[in-house]
Order: sequence, then structure tokens, then C-alpha cells
Amino acid sequence: MSVFADACALIVFFGQGGVGMSARGLALMREGEVMVSAITVWEVTRKQRMGRLPILPQAWAEDFSGSLMAEGFRLMPLTAEVAEAANALPPHHADPMDRMLIAAALAEGAGVVTLDRVFARYGVEVVW
Repeated sequence: MSVFADACALIVFFGQGGVGMSARGLALMREGEVMVSAITVWEVTRKQRMGRLPILPQAWAEDFSGSLMAEGFRLMPLTAEVAEAANALPPHHADPMDRMLIAAALAEGAGVVTLDRVFARYGVEVVW
């Protein structure tokens, strides 16, 4: 199964060793086709640089996208089509970063590893 990793999934998986994730969520993060949206890279690096994510390794703050690729994750660009689709979504979710991730998952026919169950209201399979 192809999945996008939400920011919370990346933080828990890499910062806490996946503690609290389901066996399925851990297996997908370890062995599945995991995609990471450019908007998620921005969200995590922004939080880390603001000092709000001290649990991630310091090297990740310097080259987060390189670290993700070294782990075998596939970086996905934020396209104009995804941006437009995010704006067209029903207003179930107010967070613009999550709306972009939802639109990207719908465009790719992928699930999302996230704690946020609101994603499912858009028809996206949610795994934690």
C-alpha cells in the first residue's frame, strides 16, 4: 500500500521509534511505499527550526529531505493541481497543510499515516 506520512507520523516514527503506532502503521513506515509531501517537509523543518521538535536528530534539521530520501522515502512535490484541489475540498479540516496532504493523497490514491482521523472524512484511508 502506498501512503503519505503526515508530520506527526514522521515525528513519532523517527523521534520516538514509533512508540504508540499500530503494528500496521509501523510496518507501512518501515516497508511500504512511503511518500512525503513537500508541505510536510516544510511543516517539520519549520517546527524544528522554531525549537518545537527537539526530539528529532540534529542532522535532520540540517538536511531533512536528504535524510528522508536516505531512509527510502519518496519526496513528492506540491503541484498547482494539488493546491487547487485542496481549496476545493469540503471544509471538514481547517489546517491548510493537512488539506494539501489530503488532496495529494486523493490524487495519488494513497492512504495517510496520521493520528488525525478527520482525513477519513475525505475518503482517505487513515492508518496509525
